[in-house]
Parts: sequence; structure tokens; C-alpha cells
Amino acid sequence: MANFLLNPKNLPQMLRALQPGMIGAALRYNAAVTARNRRFRSARPHGPWHTTGAIRAIESNERGAILRGEHGALEIYFVSPEVVRVRARADAEFHPPFSYAVVDGAETAPAVECQSAGPGYRLQTSHLICEIAKDSGRLTFRMVDGTPISEDAPGLTWRAGEVRWSRRLPEGEMCYGLGERTGALNLRGRRLRLWNSDPQPAYPSGTDALYASIPFYLGVQRDRACGIFWDNPARGWVDLGAAQADRLTFQAEGGELRFYLMVGSDAPSVLQHYTALTGRTPLPPLWALGFHQSRWGYNTEVDFREIADEFRRRKLPCDALYFDIEYMDGYRCFTWNRECFPRLQGLISELGEQGFKAVAILDPGIKIDPGYAVYESGLREDVFLKYPDGQVISGPVWPGACHFPDFTSPRARAWWGKQFPPLLEAGFAGFWNDMNEPTLINMPPHTTLPDYVPHDWEGQGCTHGEGGHNVYGMQMARASREALQQHRPDRRVFNITRAGYAGVQRYASSWTGDNAATWEHLRLSVSMVLNLGLSGLAFTGPDVGGFTGNPDAELFTRWMQLGSMLPFFRVHSMTGSARREPWHFGEPYEDIIRRTLELRYQLLPYLYSTFAQCVRDGLPVVRPLFIADPKDVNLREIDDAFLLGDTLLIAPIMEPGAEERRVYLPRGVWYEFGSGKLIDGARELTAAAPLDTLPIYVRAGKVLPLWPVMQYVGEQTPEELRLRVYAGSGETSLYEDAGEGMAYQQGDYRWSYFSCRFLPSGQFALDWRRAGRYRPPYQQTRVEIVGISGDPERVDLDGQRAPVWYYESGTVEFIVKEFGTAQIIGRSAPESPAAQTRPRL
Repeated sequence: MANFLLNPKNLPQMLRALQPGMIGAALRYNAAVTARNRRFRSARPHGPWHTTGAIRAIESNERGAILRGEHGALEIYFVSPEVVRVRARADAEFHPPFSYAVVDGAETAPAVECQSAGPGYRLQTSHLICEIAKDSGRLTFRMVDGTPISEDAPGLTWRAGEVRWSRRLPEGEMCYGLGERTGALNLRGRRLRLWNSDPQPAYPSGTDALYASIPFYLGVQRDRACGIFWDNPARGWVDLGAAQADRLTFQAEGGELRFYLMVGSDAPSVLQHYTALTGRTPLPPLWALGFHQSRWGYNTEVDFREIADEFRRRKLPCDALYFDIEYMDGYRCFTWNRECFPRLQGLISELGEQGFKAVAILDPGIKIDPGYAVYESGLREDVFLKYPDGQVISGPVWPGACHFPDFTSPRARAWWGKQFPPLLEAGFAGFWNDMNEPTLINMPPHTTLPDYVPHDWEGQGCTHGEGGHNVYGMQMARASREALQQHRPDRRVFNITRAGYAGVQRYASSWTGDNAATWEHLRLSVSMVLNLGLSGLAFTGPDVGGFTGNPDAELFTRWMQLGSMLPFFRVHSMTGSARREPWHFGEPYEDIIRRTLELRYQLLPYLYSTFAQCVRDGLPVVRPLFIADPKDVNLREIDDAFLLGDTLLIAPIMEPGAEERRVYLPRGVWYEFGSGKLIDGARELTAAAPLDTLPIYVRAGKVLPLWPVMQYVGEQTPEELRLRVYAGSGETSLYEDAGEGMAYQQGDYRWSYFSCRFLPSGQFALDWRRAGRYRPPYQQTRVEIVGISGDPERVDLDGQRAPVWYYESGTVEFIVKEFGTAQIIGRSAPESPAAQTRPRL
């Protein structure tokens, strides 16, 4: 949101946004930094690279070993049978490592064998082997069957102010993850910065870097996968075969040389290990999965009332409205403009009565303003970042000159939490942490804080460049989440962050920042969300319709279709741009968008279950197609389609004027969502896609749970759960709880497990097993079994004939409360088509 001010095309918006004193604040900041650079800025990394040299001694222990070489030492430490941590130091002392990314309790105490094996040492668990060359300290990792996973090239090296690790990049290994990246899904051949940055809005494909640099690499081959977590938040980069096609290199300007390597048979197993190490996404409130409407430009109570009334009048489902920076009093955090919002609490209460949740933006910059209580309390409690000479930093942001809390300090996070009560009492349900790279509104190179600014780092000390910068947004999100947990312990947290680092998924969801209203950015939405999910950050999505620019009706409609199938579904736009409310473009677009929103709300029980699987197992909500069939090389680089959970394949339209597209279906049997047509996979086909159609495919053997259409979560208590079963062999899980509150953590939830199978006689059976004490509110379940070719003789429920059932056009339907097993019993000879629509009594 900040750097658009630097673009002359945005002059009108710039003039509206500039606050008195902002230019002066920037000039004073630049002068202060320039003067201090001469005193505090470190020399660039220099000198020869060092290695451990030949290994002279080994000290084995129950979790691995410490190996001491001629010039340094290695620590090999197995976190679990599949995960190993590697550290290297010039000295020989390995103290317990500190990491903001790694959670407590991630270790499982594996059994480790250590032996000397000819030219090297060998450490082995039940899943992983680490070989250390005695003459060089180079590492080779293998599966227990001998399959190579990683081989140093040249391996672990360091010099003054810099650490590096290189491994061979095997031919055919695809490269994924690494946080928020534009461009293709497969990142091989690129060199990527590890430094959170606020780019110019409308960032083009290939822009590097963006807001969330997550140094987790996922390497996928045909029969195995590996993960590498470079546990170093310092400024750095990763080279994925750009400098040398067969080499992968991580490098950082400071910090410890430390990484985790993890192995698995496929990408999901590696992601389970990574999210066990760095934490998993908390279960969101159900309303957070609905549609959200936002705009930088809803500036008064009248604006919000008009928007809310239009959504309800037009029956366009929506759950949340966003308050961007204009709601504040002069952009002062934790305040609001009393002239534009004289009855804020009353407004939010009225919105709540209409089914809307209110979400407020927060920035880290605290305006320097005597008499502003937040500023004065921050000074008293000494929570703001300072230069090394002790002077509090004053940098230019929206309010003008600002101070910045040190969120790596427990005292500062606690202070931040104390500021929330006024906004919570006003009724805000969620918070949106922005500008937290941190970003300054300034000319390059002064768009963030200097590298030498010290941070508390939980009392251990660290500089901005060594890690304070890259974890800043994550720790702000942490502070906001902890505040909400403290003040509202009985409610789930909805907390969004723009910037992040490894482990940020524990604290917040995210969005892909200041995109543009172009077809290119619509397409980028898919690859960016997929790689964020493969980096552990599953709850994310783009600003639908683009933040900057003016989408036409077709682009906006197609983007709404795509956004409706992504985890975070929000329209957001910049002040001065064309309006993005769903009715803005008139008919037929409004009606198409209405049906798109209605489908999102019908799919909520399925989407919620997919989130619950993410919480439980660490698998992303949306997944690349290669997850469905790792052995099919044709799927490895597809980034114009994706899986939503394990049941749906989504193939959005990404070109103007297109009314069809090519779709490659993974191996297996699929159904067209709309028609129920049966299709064999492992091939490419042409999907019809007129403007009102989003191509969706359902995997055979799956059960798709559906709700009735509602205008917002909680508008009505569903009286009926609809189970749409797609005949085939497979399993599906459905998660249910109250959708809000923390009772689920005490066991008040229910998992349903469905198994679809064909019996040897050709009959079809559906098993339904339930676990958990939650009792859903609906009174009946409508079961629709698609893909039954021929009029059945009867339907049996738990061995008894169903009293009423229907068959029409290949679908069997019956209504029941619950059952254990349903069987479709076929006829020896099919009846005439005319007989297939009457009820069976």
C-alpha cells in the first residue's frame, strides 16, 4: 500500500493520503540514518570461505553427534526419525539454539545409531541416514534403502558476516515453497531473495522479493520428496540452479549456519514433518471462510451502512466488512475518527445484526504526538526500537513521523495487547496487520529500518539485518493474536498479516498484497497461493479483482469464480480505483457472481473440513495437482488449476474472452461437478466454460457435504445436511463443530468418515462412521449418490429396506437421520426409463 505513492500516475491518491509533516518526517529520517550509517553500518561480508576441514573427533549421543574438524565443528541432531537438524560453527560450542520458527514439543526422541564406516561416519534412524566424510566434513543424506536425498556441493561454509550451504540439485527435482513468489509454480532456475519487502503495487510476474520470505524448500521427485528449512531469518537468498544448474544454495548475511532436512515418500508427508516442526494453522471461526468485502475508501458510517444494505437487499452472501486506515483518527493506531464514525460501536452492532463481522486494520507505526495515549504509554514503557546510540527511531508512515514497537520483546508485545480494549469494546471481530515488513513511506533505499538497529530478541539481542526485519511482521501478528486470546479467551481469533516468516501460520492468515486488476495477476493468484501453502501458510488468498487498477466486468467475474475456491476470499481495492462491489458491473455479471457466492456458502462444510485436516495434518487447503499423483510428470508444473482439498479439482478461466480451456485430469476417475458426467483421468480434455461456468471436477469415491444457501454464517441453523456421493472407491472425512468458540479443544467436535466401495456383486455401498461428542443441529441428511447406472431394485440402510428413495438420471436419493451402511442393490434387468422417477415405497 505504501510504495504506490512513488508512482507519478498515482498523484491524486498521493495528495489525498499525504499527512502534514510526512515529507519532513522522511527528510529527517533520511538525515538521521545517513549520519549513523558512517558509525554503525557493518562492512560487507568478505574474506575467504571456510569449512570444518577434516574431521578429527566425533562425540556421539542419543540424538546424533558432534563432529570436530580442523577449522570448525558440526552438530547432527535428529529431531525425529525423518527430520535432522544440522549446525556448523567456527568454534566448538553448541548451545541450545533459539528460533522463532520452531515450536516446542516438535521432537520425538528417535533411536540413532552411530558408526565409523571407512572414509566416513554414519548416523542412522529408522528412516534416514546421514553420512559425514572424514576428510572434508561433507554430508550425504539417504533414505534407509540407500536412495540418495541430498549431497553436499561443496556443503557448509562460512566467512566474516556470511554463512552458506550448497547441495547438488538432482536432475528432475522440482522446486517449490519458499513463501510468497510470483511467476511459475516450479521455482527451479531462479535466484530468490530472503528479505521481506513491500514492492510497487501491480508487481509484475518475477518480482523478487515480496512480503513473506519463508525459507522452506520442498523438493519433489517421482518417488520421494525432501524438505529443507533454512532456520536463519537474516537477510539472504536461495539459488535454485540459477548460477549452476545442478546446485542449490542457501546463503545469509549473519546468523548461525543451521538447517533442518526432512524426508518422505511424497510432498504431503514432508509437509506434515515441516508443520510439526514450525506449527500448524489454528482452526479459524467458520465465518472467516465466508466472503469478505473491503476497500480503502469506505470512510464513513454512511458508507458502511449503504454497502451492508445493498448486500442484503440484493441477496449477495457476505460475512465481513473491512475498515481500512481511513477509520482512524489521523492514522493513529487504536483510535477512530469521531467525526466520520460518531457512533462506531452502534454501527458495528447494527452491522452485526445484519450478519456482518467488522475487521479493522492496524499498522505498527505509532504516531509521535504528545497527548496521544498510545504514543505516551509506549514511551513510558520503553517499547520502541532505537538506534545503537539509544535514540528512538522516528520513521515516516501514514501519520507522519512514527515510532516502531520492538515485537521481539515480550514487554513490547504485552504493551501492544493493552491497546486493544477500545477497539474490542467497539465490536471489531478481527484484525488486519499491515505495513509490517516493516515498510516506511520513503524513497529507496530508505524504505525500511537500517540493518544495525538492535532488537531485544527475547533478551538475547539481535540486529534488524540479522533477523529482526524478517520476523517483524510475524511477531506483530503474534502480539495481536496473543492480545485477542487474552481479551477474548472464549472466541477464536481472526488475525491477518501481510508480512511473515516460517511459523507465521501459528498466528495469522495472510493475503498476497497489492496486486493489480489484470489477467496476469489473476493467474499469479494460483501459483502464489499454492507455493504459500507448500510453505506452511495455508490460509491465504489474493485481493480479488486486483488492489490497483480497474477490472472490467469479465475479469472481475472470472476472478470472483477463482477466489470463491481459495482459502481466503476477499475483494479489496485502492482508493481512487473503480468500485469492486459485486453489483457494480450490472447484469448478467451480478447474477453470475451471486451464484458464485452461493456455491461458496454451500461448500462451507467441505471447506471447513479441509481446514480441519490442515490443522490436524499440515496439508494445505489448496494443493497443486501433482499431490494427486506424484508419479505423473505431466502434473509437476501445472499452475493454472489446483485441488481444493482431496475431492475437488478447480480449473479457472485465466484469459479474456475464453469460453473453454484445456484441463489435465490426474489419474483415476472424475465427475464433472455440474453434469455428473464420468471422465477417466491421466489425460487432457477440453472443458466448456461460458462466462457463468467455472470448470470443477469431483474425484470418484468421494462425498461432498453441502449446506443450504445462506447470506452469512449463522443466518440460519441448517435443518439438513446434503451428502452428494460420487460413486467409486474412496474415503472422505467430514469435520463438524460449533464453528466458533473453543469447546472443540475439549473434544466438542465430530469427525465423520465415509467409505465408498463397490461390492463383488456390483452393488454400491457407503459406510458412515462417526467419532466425537458434538451433535450437529440438522435433523436429517439428504444423500444423493451420483453415478448409479441403472434403476436399483432397492436401497438398504443398515440391513433394512429404506422406506422411501428415488432414482433419476443416474442418481439415487434418500433422506435419513444417520446410518452405518447404505447399499444400492441392483436389478438383474433394468426397468424402462419411464419407471426411474417414481418413489420406491
